[in-house]
Amino acid sequence: MIGCMTNPIVLTEAERADLQRRAASRSGRADDARRVRFILLLEGGHTWAAIRDKLDCNDAFIDRWSKRFREERLAGLFSRHAV
Repeated sequence: MIGCMTNPIVLTEAERADLQRRAASRSGRADDARRVRFILLLEGGHTWAAIRDKLDCNDAFIDRWSKRFREERLAGLFSRHAV
């Protein structure tokens, strides 16, 4: 059901540390930082509705990036194209 938390993300300590470092960085890409904040919110138990409000995103964003993270972990969050 959209809007509810289902199958929360569980991070390893290394993943959490990396995501927290990236979230605090001012030198990274804004879209990467948004996806990092999203995963940290999802892991923190926030509902889709709360995440939509905090990140000003939609259900398609949440669905896409949660699936990619579950399938590819950290590598799935970042651009696959040359910068």
